[in-house]
Amino acid sequence: MTKKRLDELIARMEPRIAKRFRAVMARVKSRRTLAQIEAAIDSGATGQVISTVLDDIEAAAASVAGQTAAVQALVGGEVADYLATKLDKLVSFDGSNPRVVAAAARNRYELIQGLVEEQRQAIGEALRIGHELGLNPRQTAIAIRDSIGLTVEQTQWVANYRRALERGSRKALAYELRDARADRAVEGAIKAGKPLSPERIDKLVDRYAERALKYRSEVIARTEAHRNANEAHDEAYEQTIENGHVDADRIQQKWLKGARPRPWHNSMHGQLRKWGSPFRSGQGNPLKRPGDRDAPASETAQCNCGRAVRVLPPGQVAVDSDAEDVKQAA
Repeated sequence: MTKKRLDELIARMEPRIAKRFRAVMARVKSRRTLAQIEAAIDSGATGQVISTVLDDIEAAAASVAGQTAAVQALVGGEVADYLATKLDKLVSFDGSNPRVVAAAARNRYELIQGLVEEQRQAIGEALRIGHELGLNPRQTAIAIRDSIGLTVEQTQWVANYRRALERGSRKALAYELRDARADRAVEGAIKAGKPLSPERIDKLVDRYAERALKYRSEVIARTEAHRNANEAHDEAYEQTIENGHVDADRIQQKWLKGARPRPWHNSMHGQLRKWGSPFRSGQGNPLKRPGDRDAPASETAQCNCGRAVRVLPPGQVAVDSDAEDVKQAA
């Protein structure tokens, strides 16, 4: 399969994953009213609030994981079809292969645990902000509800934006995730010297939090689609090798930098590797593929680098090289 075709499949799946993430997080938020959260905080049952929200997040994350699993089936099948045509042999992708099953289970577990832990930290940050600022139970309940689906940093963005609106500060116009309609409303109120009503502030903050959630959904979708697609791509090749349809030493890999690559990925452009040999990033980390799940997040989050993978003609052997001038490389 060409890099272009793999990118097309990833681009097709990214919006589906992002949409699912936003939908399930909206469902989690709708299951807990502010009055319920406020009452629990007021009665000292903060731990119960956290527990119930995290239970919902776990169920929501499982739904997102189901969408990412579809990426593996789609890409694995298409790569097998490509290899069948390329090799003129009967090649298929076995979704019941123990490696495929184990990879799907691991991916599901890591995604769920990651989202649950990030939400735990985000709620903890909302509680910290509430305690630090001396917020009442109602205000703390709002901060917790605002944090659903967001990271710790995004929870801080939302809290800071709300405070700036409440103070009528021009800082509210300086935050990222700009919204022209919101900016006009805030600027008009500041110029008139009129405080925004609590209802108006809630609407502005809700819109701001929705944009933060949209941004996060896109980051997750990009990372997970890319990672799952590349894993499925490699699994299809592994199965083809194991079934005796092609020798591993005839498969040549070449790293291709993506749009706006990390500096340490930019330096990888053109690296050649035999099948099974890891690439080496500018940070010194080994990478089996773009989005390698075993690599640090600094190497994988939102990475859109790719590979050219080519089956060499009989008699040619793949090489390991950091040079661009190996003619048989893809």
